[in-house]
Amino acid sequence: MTSGLKKSNEPGDLTERELKLTAAVYARHGAARHLRETGRLPDVVGGPWSVIPMRLVIEERGLDPELTNDEQLIYDAIIREGRLPGGAVRLVDSQKD
Repeated sequence: MTSGLKKSNEPGDLTERELKLTAAVYARHGAARHLRETGRLPDVVGGPWSVIPMRLVIEERGLDPELTNDEQLIYDAIIREGRLPGGAVRLVDSQKD
């Protein structure tokens, strides 16, 4: 499997692994600090360069990481708020016919 970054407005469209990876990427962008200060996710997280932290998370921790406390905080906020202000990590099958 490989990964890619794709905008999605619905956390319900993501798998559990995609949500966890998305939370880990948001944490690398400092979303946990904002969440602790305001009680909500930032309005915008990252940008087109989010592919770099996404690749680092996957390379360092694999496709199904155990979440840190900050990442779990973000994961819970994504579910609670029902939004993905920085897009989402989407896993796609890389097998070719």
